[in-house]
Amino acid sequence: MGGPPKLPDSFWDHPALAEAFADQDMGALLAAYRHHPHHVHRITQDRLAAWLGISQAQLSRYENGQNPIDRMDKLRHFAEVLGIPAEKLWFDRAGAPRPDEVSAADVPDVLGAPWDAPNVARSVEETTRSDLAISRRAALTGAAAVAVGPVLVESMQRWLNPLQPLARWAAGPVINEDELAALQRVAAGLRDWSLRGGLGLARKAVLGQLNELADRLRRAPAGPTTERAFFVGAELSKIVATMSWDAGMHHAAQRYYVLAVRMAKAGRNDPFAACCLAAMARQMFDLGRPEDGLELVQLGQYGTRRTATPTLRALLLTREAWAYAQMGRVAEFHRAVGLAQECFAARDPAAEPVWLDNFDEAELEGVIGARMRDLARHDPRQARLAAPHIHRALALRHPAKVRNRAFDVIGLARTRVVMGEPEGACELVQGVLPTAAKLRSGRVLRKLQDFSRETSRYRQVAAVRETRDAIRTVVSA
Repeated sequence: MGGPPKLPDSFWDHPALAEAFADQDMGALLAAYRHHPHHVHRITQDRLAAWLGISQAQLSRYENGQNPIDRMDKLRHFAEVLGIPAEKLWFDRAGAPRPDEVSAADVPDVLGAPWDAPNVARSVEETTRSDLAISRRAALTGAAAVAVGPVLVESMQRWLNPLQPLARWAAGPVINEDELAALQRVAAGLRDWSLRGGLGLARKAVLGQLNELADRLRRAPAGPTTERAFFVGAELSKIVATMSWDAGMHHAAQRYYVLAVRMAKAGRNDPFAACCLAAMARQMFDLGRPEDGLELVQLGQYGTRRTATPTLRALLLTREAWAYAQMGRVAEFHRAVGLAQECFAARDPAAEPVWLDNFDEAELEGVIGARMRDLARHDPRQARLAAPHIHRALALRHPAKVRNRAFDVIGLARTRVVMGEPEGACELVQGVLPTAAKLRSGRVLRKLQDFSRETSRYRQVAAVRETRDAIRTVVSA
């Protein structure tokens, strides 16, 4: 059947293709490619699907926006097959680092390093030192190096092994209670700040705090305050990971989630390590790897089967449901959601750790509603079940949680798209765009782009065209 024809540079300037590039929509780009007037013979879906190595049904779902293409490996494969010029792509824009730059590849391997406390402190110190010297462009270049599959899951299984006794593994001064209290105040302040959407918080400021703490831990002797300081480091590492993920720096995010798990282990806080595994799973869901995410969640569940509080069990069950939603496993999804609701109802808020405060009733409802919307891609009937949960989340959200409220509104709008209500969906998104423009949150902007892709089949509706243009303006600002 051959392959795609060689095309002139002018081919890619056609208005339909230009719109797809602007919308960052590979599905629309494939459709525009097939219908381009340059082709002497019509390019059928069967023919293009064969070139891309997928089925005609898959291509049809991509083109009509039913299944967004957001996995990096697929985006790169399709671009390579069709010969799309590199300068036209909305991904892989960082390019290779300059010879005088520190490369993301120079950052120490955190998956293969030993899990004993001295090596954990050393890994954190070396990684933060490298990242403080790395440019954002070089960090973004490293996004392709995210570990997946057995490389990731088998490495993280090591957290289940007992921690080796520390003895007196360093001869430095003991971290005293006053120092520890100061560290805890810093971590709490940074945690609260990050939960409100960042508010301009510089990622490198948190990296600097983590680097200083790691240097201190590397020289500290074994003891209860040292272990508690490791836990503070785990919190800081998780904050850096989340900020990196928000910025689209997936490789850096994964490194710091791994370091957070390792530091929590060294701090003998397995429940927090499981919480970090749940965060790693969310990153896998974001990258279109639900199977990997599910395995990480199950690692967290198994490792805390005797120690998890009801709230932690509920959180892990919602992440389990997240995987089932992406995989279209309806019965397993509703089973996991039901168990999560039961666990959450059984909790005693006064007995829960402070780092689980963010997983309140609003968060539970928001996650359930958003995941039901994901499930609606496989079973459209789930969309009407999603909306009440998201409405409930919005009613319960604290006004200070601006980013979470933005996620809720965009999630409700995407649910209305599935329900065939594009005008109502656009009204919701138009209302949240000013907030999104102020937040400049990478994840919020990506959710808006998801909405834009999902409304492509309604692009003839005036409200949809206007909203898509407005989203494009906010994203490109």
